Amino acid sequence: MFTKFANWRNWRLPVKLAAVLIVPVTIAVGAGVVLINSQIERADSYAALQRLVKVRAALIPVIEGVQAERRIVAEGVGPEVLSEQSKRTDDARAVLRDQIGRTSLSEVVTARITEVQNRIGDLAVLRDRSSNDIPAVIKIYSELTDSLLDVDEVMASEFGDAALLRTAMGLHHVVHVRDQVLYQQAVVLSGLTRGQLTTAEVRALVESNVKLGYIADEFAALATPDQMKVYGKNFSGPDIEAQRTMLAAAVLHPTSDAPNTGNGNTANNRPKTLPIATQDWTKATGAVVTAMDSVVTGLQDDLRTTSNRLRDESSDAAGTASAILFASLILAATVGFVVGRYLLRSLNTLRRSALDVAWTKLPEMVATGRGSTEIEAVPVDTTEEFGEVARAFDEVHQQAVKSVIEQARMRSNMSNIFVNLSRRSQSLVERQLKLMEELEKYEEDPDQLANLFKLDHLATRMRRNNENLMVLSGGDVARRFHKPIPLTDVLRAAAAEIEQYQRVMVHTAPNAEVVGYVASDLVRLLAELLDNATSFSPPNTQVAISASIEAGGIVQIDVVDHGIGIDPEALAAVNHRLEAAGEGVDVQVFREMGLFVVGRLAARHQIVVRLDAKQGKGTRAIVLVPAELAPRREESWESFRGEAIERQQASWFQQTSPAAAPPPPPAPARQTPESARGFLNAFQRGVQRGLPENQESR
Repeated sequence: MFTKFANWRNWRLPVKLAAVLIVPVTIAVGAGVVLINSQIERADSYAALQRLVKVRAALIPVIEGVQAERRIVAEGVGPEVLSEQSKRTDDARAVLRDQIGRTSLSEVVTARITEVQNRIGDLAVLRDRSSNDIPAVIKIYSELTDSLLDVDEVMASEFGDAALLRTAMGLHHVVHVRDQVLYQQAVVLSGLTRGQLTTAEVRALVESNVKLGYIADEFAALATPDQMKVYGKNFSGPDIEAQRTMLAAAVLHPTSDAPNTGNGNTANNRPKTLPIATQDWTKATGAVVTAMDSVVTGLQDDLRTTSNRLRDESSDAAGTASAILFASLILAATVGFVVGRYLLRSLNTLRRSALDVAWTKLPEMVATGRGSTEIEAVPVDTTEEFGEVARAFDEVHQQAVKSVIEQARMRSNMSNIFVNLSRRSQSLVERQLKLMEELEKYEEDPDQLANLFKLDHLATRMRRNNENLMVLSGGDVARRFHKPIPLTDVLRAAAAEIEQYQRVMVHTAPNAEVVGYVASDLVRLLAELLDNATSFSPPNTQVAISASIEAGGIVQIDVVDHGIGIDPEALAAVNHRLEAAGEGVDVQVFREMGLFVVGRLAARHQIVVRLDAKQGKGTRAIVLVPAELAPRREESWESFRGEAIERQQASWFQQTSPAAAPPPPPAPARQTPESARGFLNAFQRGVQRGLPENQESR
């Protein structure tokens, strides 16, 4: 598996395209997933901030309730009013507890809330002693309010987003400013109840006023221009100025515990009450608190709206990123599919065109030697690399076609040269044979006659080689029979064509005759098989040639020798060469040139030739002649024999019956091979008389 992965050059093209695309796609998917995850986390954080906004919205009513109880205690309006306000404060606490239970808060906020809840639990005791020591009770209420404001500040600091943090801290500062105004209201109301303020209360009012200014400056530093505009609009006006004037008068008024001037006048030394009406003070401070409530409400709405907007934007951004990522994947897959399909289609077109040229077009041109120099271009019409490869292949195809045509022209010229040489040589051989025939007629010396027979045989072999050269060149030989030839005569004529004719045993053939235009080619075919059989078998053995008629009238001719045989691999190779030569395949000229001639001649007339052999038991050549080329005949075959054979009382090929034969003339007791050769030559000359007189080798 690792080897296949490492050998990436052999990957299929779709795999390579996928490997090229998978890297950027993986990076894009990873970046998209990280972006989507961050947006989702951001949306979750804004959702948590929304829940924190709700907790703060529930905390502010608790702060307002404690501040209201402080004002009621300072005003001294009675336990009934305090009891009603206590009930409202406890209801706000219950809402706060419920909201805290549904919200996951940080450890710091949880610790502060737990601490404040423990202190709020002491409100019941504080309410019971509210009529005893009012300044002390106000102080305890103020400390509890400061603790609640500290919790609000800690929760405001939990808003991590800059836009939310500014608004959250601004809301805390405004709530703190309102608390200072309410604290001042409670202290002054406590003094109005007694008629004068103490020095400690005056000091507390001064500190509260300084603290109020500091907190207002912090709000101004954090607030937006719109928020500052709303704050300035609500924190100005006649009521605000009246509250400030009355506060200054209360601070500047002599305190109840101020040292005595010592003038001794009791009436003059009696403390003077504050020059402020309770109703006016309550109205002025109430107006300021109402104005501040509108600012608090506006900031709460801004905080809630901003957190909702940011959460929606984050959710929308996550959805948009998901959609873009999905669309990018679809686009990448589509582009990869389209480009990959185009590349595969172009490559398949190039492959099909190349294989068609290699397997069909060029072999046909090589086989026929004909064709147009105009080629069919590869159907890839682009101008990029695949188009350039297609055009380069067209150039290669064009050059290959030109080379094939040139080679075919060269082969045709060579064939013409061989044909001309063969015809010229054959004409000389025919003249030589006629001359030797004349010499043989008038020669009486046996030795000289034997030499003439040898020369005649050599000339016959030369003629057969010339005819083989004609066959190899694709031409046609001049020797043709126009009349049917008995099958037996064909077998004997084939035996007479070879050098070692004495070793050939011709068995009696069926009563059939070969059509004239096939007989000469069949004689040459069988002569080549007999020549091979005598050449590759021991000289002391015989080669048998026989014929039989098989099913369907097919004539089977067997040439059997008793040589060493052929091993199976070599036998298969020889049969393949016979088929290749018969199919016209341009094979190399191998050593067994006669087998190539046999294949060509067999293919010319649809004759089947194959070899069968057993190692060490000789070779058998099987020739199957179609029935229409060698039909049975009814008449006697003697009428087709040569004139010289008819004159012989006892032929080398056939002995007459004792009843019909006349008494033999005096003859030597033993017939010599030379005399037998003479009989064969006489037979051959008788067969040649069946040729037309005007058909003669040139």
